[in-house]
Amino acid sequence: MKKILTQVETNIPPDFDPEVYLSLHEDVKNAGVDPTTHYLTYGRNEGRKYKVEKPKTFEESLADFLTVPPSDQNAFDLFPTAWSSAFEGVQTSGTFKGYDDARLKWLLHRLDLSNKTVLELGPLEAAHTFMLEKAGADVLAVESNKGAFLRCLITKNYLNLSAKFLLGDFEKMDLTDRHFDLVLASGVLYHMKDPVKLLESISKASDRLFIWTHYFEPDLSKWNPVLAPLLNDRKWHHHEPVVTHYDGLTIRLVKQNYGEALGWSGFCGGSDVFSNWIYREDLLALLRKLGFKTIGISFDDIQHQNGPAFCLLCEK
Repeated sequence: MKKILTQVETNIPPDFDPEVYLSLHEDVKNAGVDPTTHYLTYGRNEGRKYKVEKPKTFEESLADFLTVPPSDQNAFDLFPTAWSSAFEGVQTSGTFKGYDDARLKWLLHRLDLSNKTVLELGPLEAAHTFMLEKAGADVLAVESNKGAFLRCLITKNYLNLSAKFLLGDFEKMDLTDRHFDLVLASGVLYHMKDPVKLLESISKASDRLFIWTHYFEPDLSKWNPVLAPLLNDRKWHHHEPVVTHYDGLTIRLVKQNYGEALGWSGFCGGSDVFSNWIYREDLLALLRKLGFKTIGISFDDIQHQNGPAFCLLCEK
């Protein structure tokens, strides 16, 4: 038996590791058989794995070639499960029709953006960028999530957008000498660890803000009942609000944990494992303190499936 094994062992892959083979196949390990003998006799013919494949690096995956006919769909298929947005003419894993968003229509009905400059924070997949540009705006969009940034470029190519997309943390963006006709932060504020700091920064860069955000409502009986298990499971630390101050104003924040959402390939939340939601009335008071005299409110949905939310158009 030893002589036969020695003759055939030359067929063993050079990177074969008996211990790894046993760890991959519990039945072989439990049977107490020699892993090398088992692989040569049975495993190879059965197509059993004998090593743990190292995932390709980002750059290695970009070195791959497609051998199918060119199409717009191919680019969208680079992210088979990560899309949040849906687009006409191509298939994605997303369902959000951001290119026809009623919240943006509300904004555009109240504000003429023809030849206006817009700083868009967190464009996600550029669906709102499309609506802004279609309304005549010159858009600079800043996205910190690498996957979302690349999906924005795919959308830009598909929809022939002229907008400029920058990859990086807009919280660290120097806006000292920048001015825009509008700063748009849709789905951004509730992902911040320090929403007060962000609002202070962008309020200096524009006389107009458009915000769609979740906020914290302390009367939990008003929340959507589907969120009761998460409220009880301390997704929101509502028993321990954090109190901060800005120019004499008291602001209450509630920590929100992302939990299982962090495991999704399309996750585009904050850069940490948690964020802070601001109390509704405290957010409005802060915006007034920052100089916004007119605050229009719409889509105020305390029963939103993901937590209370509203739209704001703020003007100095």
